[in-house]
Amino acid sequence: MLRFATSRFRMQGLSHAALAAALMLGAAHPALAQDETAAPAAADEPAAAPAQGEEEAIVVTGSRIARSGFDQPTPVTVFGAERAQTLGITNIADGLNQLPSFRASGSPSNVQSAGGNIGARILDLRALGAPRTLVLVDGRRFVPSTGEGTVDVNLIPSGLVQRTEVVTGGASAVYGSDAVAGVVNFILDRKFEGLKAEIQSGFSQRADDTNWFASFTGGFKIGDRGHFVISGEYEDNSGLGDCYSARAWCAQERSIVGNTPAGTGGQPSSIITSNVHVSTMSPTGLINRSLDAAGKPVYANAANDPLRGTTFTDNGTPRQFQYGQFAGPLFMIGGEGKGVNPFLSSLLLKVPVERQSLYGALSYELTDTIEAYADLSYGRVAGKTLSSTFRDFNGSIIGNIKVDNPYIPASVLATMQQNGIAQLQLGRSGFDLGSPVGLARTETMRFVGGFKGNLGGSWKWDVYYQYGKTSFRQDTYNDPINARMKNAVDAVRDGNGNIVCRINADAITTNDDPACAPLNLFGQGQFSAAARNYVTGSGFQRTINTQHVVAANVSGDLFSITSRPVSVAVGAEWRRNTISGTTDPISAALGFWVLNGQAVSGKQSVKEAYGEVVVPLLADMTAVENLELNGAFRVTDYSDSGEVETWKVGGVYEPVQGIRFRVTQSRDIRAPNLTELRGPQQKTTIGLTDPVTGLQANPVVIRGSNPNLKPEKADSFTAGIVIAPRGGGFLSRTRLSVDYYSIQVKQAIGQLGAQTLVQRCKDGATEFCPLITRDVNNNVIQVNDILVNANQLKTRGVDVEFDYRQPLGDLGTVTLRGLATFYMDLITTDSAGATERAGQTGSRSGTLLGVPDYSLDGTLSWTRGPVTLTGHSRYIPGGSYNVAFIGPDDPRYSVTLPTSVNDNRVQGRYYLDLSGSYKFALASGREIELFGAINNVFDRDPPVIPSGNLGTNQVLFDPVGRAFKIGARVKL
Repeated sequence: MLRFATSRFRMQGLSHAALAAALMLGAAHPALAQDETAAPAAADEPAAAPAQGEEEAIVVTGSRIARSGFDQPTPVTVFGAERAQTLGITNIADGLNQLPSFRASGSPSNVQSAGGNIGARILDLRALGAPRTLVLVDGRRFVPSTGEGTVDVNLIPSGLVQRTEVVTGGASAVYGSDAVAGVVNFILDRKFEGLKAEIQSGFSQRADDTNWFASFTGGFKIGDRGHFVISGEYEDNSGLGDCYSARAWCAQERSIVGNTPAGTGGQPSSIITSNVHVSTMSPTGLINRSLDAAGKPVYANAANDPLRGTTFTDNGTPRQFQYGQFAGPLFMIGGEGKGVNPFLSSLLLKVPVERQSLYGALSYELTDTIEAYADLSYGRVAGKTLSSTFRDFNGSIIGNIKVDNPYIPASVLATMQQNGIAQLQLGRSGFDLGSPVGLARTETMRFVGGFKGNLGGSWKWDVYYQYGKTSFRQDTYNDPINARMKNAVDAVRDGNGNIVCRINADAITTNDDPACAPLNLFGQGQFSAAARNYVTGSGFQRTINTQHVVAANVSGDLFSITSRPVSVAVGAEWRRNTISGTTDPISAALGFWVLNGQAVSGKQSVKEAYGEVVVPLLADMTAVENLELNGAFRVTDYSDSGEVETWKVGGVYEPVQGIRFRVTQSRDIRAPNLTELRGPQQKTTIGLTDPVTGLQANPVVIRGSNPNLKPEKADSFTAGIVIAPRGGGFLSRTRLSVDYYSIQVKQAIGQLGAQTLVQRCKDGATEFCPLITRDVNNNVIQVNDILVNANQLKTRGVDVEFDYRQPLGDLGTVTLRGLATFYMDLITTDSAGATERAGQTGSRSGTLLGVPDYSLDGTLSWTRGPVTLTGHSRYIPGGSYNVAFIGPDDPRYSVTLPTSVNDNRVQGRYYLDLSGSYKFALASGREIELFGAINNVFDRDPPVIPSGNLGTNQVLFDPVGRAFKIGARVKL
């Protein structure tokens, strides 16, 4: 810990931390607490532990043994429905992603050009990747609902969620595969009685990001033995526009310009600056090189090329292109092209999403000891994205323009004939083609039916069957077809003088395509409707995930060594996951420019058995209020990857009431799921810096599944202290917990990022080199960024939570709560060495996301009678842009280094939200509550940085700005 404190935090960072800590504010109700005792606490009571004789036996996530949450060895954070209501949060995932232990890597504001489950909200604990976070509903798995086998929390109705329990450590021995980073368990209010409803509207200060939300929940008894509850909600969010039209900070066109060789003009290898334009493409076409018949440059020195830099007006008239500074193979500073950077255009800062969900739960006591229950739920999420503007700077897609192309302007043709130029390399962006459109719809249905009961004494049993089905459909429109682009651009005149596609005029008949219409790319909008329709098309992908689960659990007390019993839980589970899908032929061959769907099929069955035991060793002694051990063991047999074992050992030591030490060590696993093994592959293009040539590149990137993946194993360790005094007075209203965690994943499954792959190949990790394709000039043209078993993934850190509640008599009550996560390490290790991403808050395209050195969250609330006022604060400190870069703040910095950059820092941000509510009491316990909220009160723009998320790291920073919410809740 001392090394961490001295090496990772500079004095400036400590001052920021102190400032932010002073601003960490606590919730209006005890909706959130690191100590598990918050789970059974009443909504208007502090999260105090009851006296031993009054403890309620409950099942707290992290264990399957019903007991007091106060005795759990595993840290559990509880996110209550009260916090969501206080802050006007309409989606539980949005609330969870505010917590420092989560990284919001999957949300409507960071999908950008990607297809798949557009608008999904995915949970990512510990920044270990969403597939390593297990999502449960009432302790049972939820059917996979996304392309990577994760759960879209949009499909779980927030109105019925009583609380969400988060185990921030390994829990595979208790719950099975995928719980490497932890477990998120949504606990539903199955016994709710009455009727409640909510309606809410929200919008940004700039009149976008409009949101409409409505929900209802009803519950009632059926005779003396039954109960039925139903909940539904609807939400429609309009999202944000594109980078140029939506926000001025994004329209700065901030990007990276390469400088080769490094040191030229006294500048480093990479220059991060605003006003960056494209140097080798334009919407009307830009001639970059003159080529001979073999495709080789006619002029070794491009500066001597008479046609280089020739661009065109909209009607195709040649003119001189205006270059900026440091013009390289992709970007330049200044010059022409403002507002038409194809890497920024069309992409939405936040995609529009519409969602609906409906959940019903029925329970009935068949006898005094047996209860039957059934759940049925349905959810639907629909999203829309505008994908990347078509672009080709080196003829890799449109091909070279041959001298006999009839669309070549006369003056250009004359120059070609005079200088023996056979072909032109034309850089072209496709603004006149319009943006490819992706529409995605996900529908999930889930049924659970079972029985539970008592066997006498403390012994309980539960058996259930679960069926889930997710149907995913993506439709793409106006998507350029790569092969047809080359066919249509390569135009000639036939024997009658008509302009036709060469494939239909040559002597070869096997390549004829009667639908081919010639495409004129000189100028803008100079082609026919037939040509446009030929080179663009529509595709689709349909995928169906089904899941069957049969499980049985038994728990109870065996005997007593101390005043607390020895408790056990045992159980078994069988489940089968099946995935099947179809796609169009062009997508199957990755033939579209972007948004290629893929057909996928396969099945996986799993058999599991587990046992868990709690053994109290000492209790009610001097200096030993309680000492106990907890252990669990699970055997899992996968049909496609064999048998694995997981285990957990933990202990709790309470020397005196109110002070508790806890520790756990576990072995956790995650087997590759069907999507990772046999799922789709997607093709896109990105900009990256080639560490071999030092040049900017725009390669095709293939992302997706790998059938050769192996299971990953993880070793998790947590140790902490909880200070929760009992009794009365000032100290009894205070809660403090500090927990250290360390998770080390071996053979970790994941995508490393195209930029990372080319860098690691150069650094000596030769296993990644076959994934990179280069052309005859050694330029990167394709990177296969498929899922791989990286050697190791390691994260370490410290979680801190503080909670205090102060009654003020007639002046009401003040509640203060603060949360913090300090990241010591987030390391990926391969054969070339380790890469540390703790402290990296940039989000460069083609690299893995990092985490800040620390993250703070807090709320401060004042409640007096029907009035509640709340302030919510978040702070993300400054960090590095890219750990592979060396900036001026680094003692190793030199402008001649190939990894040098002029600025490798990202500014921090502090956000403040304010909310308030007023409750009107009606007759018979009924009430109406009016509420409102202002998010990002100071209207702080995010730090402007080059990013795969359009101008900033939207995983960490708010792209919306000041926004407002207003609504009403009714309880009857």
